[in-house]
This record gives sequence, structure tokens and C-alpha cells, in this order.
Amino acid sequence: TYHGTIPSTVTNVAALERLLVQMEETEKVFDDFWEQFSGRLKQCHSLRAFEENFNIVQSSLNENLKILSEMTDVGDSVERVEVLLEELTTFQTSSYEIIKLSEDLLNCGGQLLTSKRFIVLESIQPKCDEVQRLLQTLNDRLEKRLQILNKSCELQARIQKASEWCAKGVMILGSEPAEKCISAEQSLAELEEFMSSAHHLKVESPREFYSLFEDTITPETKPIVTQVLQRLDDVTTMCDKRLASLKRYINKPRPILSVNPEPAIPINLANMTKISNGVDECDRAVQNEENNATKTKHVLTELLFTERQYTAELGSILRGYKDQMEFPDMKILIPTSLKGKSEVLFGNLESIHSFHNQFFLPALESSSSIESVAVCFTDNREKLLQLYTYYCVNLTRSEELRETVGEDNPFFKACQEKLGHRLPLGAYLLLPMQRITKYQLLLKELLHNEKNQNCITKLQKALDCMLLVLNNVNDNMHQIGITGFYGDWNDLGGLLLQGSFSLWVENKKDLLKELRLKPMRRQIFLYQQGLLLCKKVSKDNKPMYHYKKYLRMSHIGLTETVKGDLCKFEVWLEGRQEVYTIQASNLQQKQQWVSEIKRVLLEQLAELKGEKIKQYISTFGKHVNLRQTHSLDNQSETGSNRGRRPLSHHETTDDDSSDYSLTDDESLDGTIKQKVADSYISLADYNALRPTDATLKRGDKVDLLKAGSSSWWYVKVHGSKTEGWVPAAHLEISGRKSSHSSQSVCSHGSTSTE
Repeated sequence: TYHGTIPSTVTNVAALERLLVQMEETEKVFDDFWEQFSGRLKQCHSLRAFEENFNIVQSSLNENLKILSEMTDVGDSVERVEVLLEELTTFQTSSYEIIKLSEDLLNCGGQLLTSKRFIVLESIQPKCDEVQRLLQTLNDRLEKRLQILNKSCELQARIQKASEWCAKGVMILGSEPAEKCISAEQSLAELEEFMSSAHHLKVESPREFYSLFEDTITPETKPIVTQVLQRLDDVTTMCDKRLASLKRYINKPRPILSVNPEPAIPINLANMTKISNGVDECDRAVQNEENNATKTKHVLTELLFTERQYTAELGSILRGYKDQMEFPDMKILIPTSLKGKSEVLFGNLESIHSFHNQFFLPALESSSSIESVAVCFTDNREKLLQLYTYYCVNLTRSEELRETVGEDNPFFKACQEKLGHRLPLGAYLLLPMQRITKYQLLLKELLHNEKNQNCITKLQKALDCMLLVLNNVNDNMHQIGITGFYGDWNDLGGLLLQGSFSLWVENKKDLLKELRLKPMRRQIFLYQQGLLLCKKVSKDNKPMYHYKKYLRMSHIGLTETVKGDLCKFEVWLEGRQEVYTIQASNLQQKQQWVSEIKRVLLEQLAELKGEKIKQYISTFGKHVNLRQTHSLDNQSETGSNRGRRPLSHHETTDDDSSDYSLTDDESLDGTIKQKVADSYISLADYNALRPTDATLKRGDKVDLLKAGSSSWWYVKVHGSKTEGWVPAAHLEISGRKSSHSSQSVCSHGSTSTE
């Protein structure tokens, strides 16, 4: 048994030893595996944490860079720049946290890259490089922004000092010149002391100034800087001239009166006094001329400075408000009732800014004389009239929209804070109205100081243009209050005049006309194509005009004077079926309206008659006055009464009138009470050349409706509805003859509301 058990024990021991060795090997393998596995897990965790922190840091850095990139305002005053510096300091403080996170992230990435690698870590280095780039960009931009604001602060401080220096210089120059030698010497000393104080401005030359502040000067501040430099140059030049003038005055030898015992002394003294007075008068004339030139230069300087400022402010409003409506981060602040209504809110402000910035301001800046400045206004009259009339008419809609959304809504407030404006948007939208009013005031000042007759003529023409623009804008402001008119406004043409009148209406068919002695008060609007009669009513303390009647200019006649009242005139329909007696508030208003109505009527005549009137005048060699004028027929709905028609009979004459008219007894061919036939036969074919002509075939029978002139007649073709103008040479008399007056009958051309 013993010998039988020994081999079994040995075997077991050997097996156990093998198992122990195997266990040790397994443990070693497991330890190696765990080391690899746990290291991989830890690095995966660290990598995931690094990537999450990278996303946070990258997003924060990009957000800070975006905020910093939007900080473009450099300020327009020292106070504003100081506020911007405080904002930048606050932003820097808030950025320190993200900067520290960025630095910690870079350290973490570096540790991962230098540690033993269990996984692929190639993505860490690009991320570290990106963070390093963003961090460096942020620091660079912060430093650059700080430098720009510091320079801007210095720039604004210099501008402020320069403006104060110029203002003081203008005050000194504007003081009355001294007449005594002692006061002149005091003025000279004061002026020299003032000129010596210019060194603290540190403005050696405009080129050096621009190069010093190249990064700070923006398109908005450039006009102001240019203007300040120009003012410095102007004031310096004027001071130099005043210094030279004072020195000449002080050094001018005084007249020495010698004592002569002869009786002729009083005569010599009198002569000497006259000579002295003559010199003084000459000096005063020269001084007055210099003062006028100085005042003119100041006005021109003010015109250019305010024009640049006005253009810059318009651009600021458009960028700070209108453009902001398109930015996604600002759209969430826009009230619902304001969305998509930028054209209502701003009108054609963008067109006004473009016109001034690209055309009007450069034209003023390039003007080398007062005449060229005046020409800038006369040449651009129509453009100014078009732009500002539209803007002012739309301003009422803009005000209503702003009242609806409120001036304190978040969008307006955010834009106002970004721009640094003290006043709300509504105040800045009034700038165009204020500017168009300012032009005529500046032109009046230039005209007042000017002595050259050629300049006076051109300035007066420019002033008349601006007053016309201003009056037309004012008239169109009244037009927007018209209610109840449902016709096409485009058919009325341009608005020429508007005003309040007393009105009497007579109608041949009205049996109660004798009882209507009390006049009606009507607001009358004169358009190119008609008269609009309205009744003024008040609504919410705003003037409104309710439409009552419309008279077409093509169907009315005019009587310039009414017996018993110089302020009255008449307009009437064909045959005086309806007569409207209009009483103006004064003679000037009456003359203005009569003149404008006559002009419109004669323009209609000229459009259709062309050279026929000149031929008529040259034939008879006389002027027939337009005291009572009838307009030409316009095209009616059937087209049958459109054509050439003489002006109606005038009741009174006026030798002062230079306009032309025809009487009942005169036709345009110059024949008084010409006898013509009723029926004619066409001698040849005639193809219509114009819409108002009639086409004829040879042998067609026609009836004469109107004898417009010796060469053109208005006819109707037998057996058809064809009517129109044909050459008289194509017609031959057919049938009986009868007296036919050249006067045609006009249809009533009015519509009304009772």
C-alpha cells in the first residue's frame, strides 16, 4: 500500500506546482491586461473631458471674438470714447475666466500628449493649435481695440480743443475793429497771443494728422476731421490777414497839421479834414467789404460742415436702425407690427442719403465760387423736390407706425444704445425736413452779404428754387389729408398749388341760386389736370379735407377779374352752365392762382396747336389778351370731342396781359366769321397719322364739325361713327353752304359729391 501511494503524491505535488506556476503566469497576464485596459479607460476619459472642454472653450472664444468684432464704434466725443473704454474694460474682465480655461485646456492637452499612450491621440494637437490661435487672436484684438480707443480719445480731445480754438478765433475776428491806435495795439497783442496758443493743438499738417490717426478715422468721423482741419486753416488765414491789417493800421502815418499864421489856415484845415474823412470812408468801405467776405466765408463753411454732418447722420440712422432689421439677433426684438415695414418707417431716406452722399455733397465740395454753389441748388431742384416731397408725405405714415409700436420698444432702444444717441428715432427722422428748410436760410444769408450783381442773380434764382421746393412740400403735406376722392391720383398730375378760399357756385339749372348768398369755405387743390374742391374738417386735431367736386382743366374757362372785388376770379364750365366765383384772402394769392391757371391752360393749347398760334400772331400782328380763357378739348370717353379748339370769348381786356386768346369771332385760320360749308367730299385717300385723325377714302362724304385752322378740320364721315382731324386740302365743298362758327361746344367735365 505504501509503495502504491508514493507515486500518486508525487504526481499531485507536481500537478499542484504546475497549477501554481500557471496561476502566476495567468496573474501576470491579467495584471498586464488590466494595466493596458485601465490606462486606456483613463485616457479615454481624459480625452472625452478634453474634447468637451475644447468645445466649450472654442464656443466661448468665438463668441467673445464676435462681440469684439461688433465693437466698431470709436466715438464722436471725448465723453463717448470714455464710455467705450469702460465697456471694453468690463469686457476684458469678463474674458479673463475664459482665457484661464483656455490656458488650462492647453496644459491638459500637453500632458496627454507627453503621457504614455494607450489610444490614438492625434486629434489633440490640432485642437490645441486651434485654441492657441483663438486665444492669441482674442488677445491681439483686445490690445488693438484698446489702442484704437486711446487714439480716438486723443483725436476727439484734439478736435474739441481745435473747435474751441476756432470758436475763440471767430469771436476775436468778429469783434469790431479798433479805431484808436491804443486799442488797435491791444487787439494786435491779443491776436498774437491767440495765434501763439495754436501750438498746443499739435496739428502740424493735415497729412501728418491723417497718418497719425489713420486707424481711428472712420467714414463717419472723416468729414468732421476734414471740416475741423479746414476751419483751422480758415481761421488761421483770417487771423494772419487781421494781423497784417492791424500792423498796417498801427504803422500808417497820421496826418500832421502844420500851424500857419496866415488867414488861409481855416481853409487848409477844412481841406485837411475832407482828405482825412475821405481816407476814413475808404477804410470803412474796405473794412465793410472784408467783413462781408468774412461773413460769406463763414456761411459757406457752415453750409459744407452741416451738409457733411447731415449726410453722416443719415448714414448712421440707416446703418444703426434699418440695416439692423435684417440681422438675426436683432429680428427677435422687432415688434410684430413693425416686421416687413421698413419702407413705411424710413420712406425713401436711403435714396436721400445716396443723393446727398454721391452727388450733392461732392458738388458743393468741388464748388470754387458762390455762383457754382448757387448752380448746385438750381440744377438739383427737381431731384430735391421729388425726394423730399415723397419723404415728407410718407412721414405721417411713419409717425403712425411709430405710435403703434411705441418709441420705447426693445428694438428701438437697442439700436439707440448701440449708436449712443440721446434722442429717439423720431427726432432723427425729422432731419430731412429741417435740412430742406435750412437751405433757404443759408441762401438768404449769402444773398444778404453779396454785392456782385452776377452772384446776386444766381443766388436769387437758387433761393427761388428752394422756396418753390419748400412750398411744394408743404402743399403735398396738405394733400395727404384728402378723403373721399376715389379717382386715380395719377390722372391729376402734379400738385401745383393749394389754399383756402371763399366760394360761390351758380348753376343755370339751380332755381334756388338767388337764396344762396353766403359763401362756402373750400380748400382748393390745383393739379396739372384739374381743380379739386374740398371741405376742411378736423379729426383728432389734424386737418382733413373731404372731397366735394372735381373740375377738369380741359373743360374749364377762366375770368380773371370780377366787378366789385379785386380778390375774386371765376372758373366756369362750357357756356357758363356752372360758374365758380373764388375769393382769395389777398390780392397776391389771387394773382398767383390766376397766373398758374393761365399757364396750365396755355400749355394745353401749345401741346395741340404747336406753331399755329405763332402763325396766327405773325399774320395779324397783334396781341389778344387772355382775360377770360377757355382750355382745349381733352379726349372724352368716346374720343369724339378731342381735338383742336379755339379759346373762348373774353369779356374784358387788359393791356398789361401778355397772354393770347381768341374771340368768338376769330378762328385759328385768321378769318373772322368765316363762311364754310356743312358737307364736303374727300378728293383723295388720307391715312390717319395720329390717334385724333380720321382715315378717309376718296369720295367719302363728311360733315364739318369744327374748323380748327385753315389746314386742319374736324369732321364726321357719313354712314359711320368715324370722327377726327383731316387736312382741309383733301376736302371739296359739297351741298349747301351755311354760316359755321369756329367755336365748338365743350362737354361738362366735372364730377362731384353732394
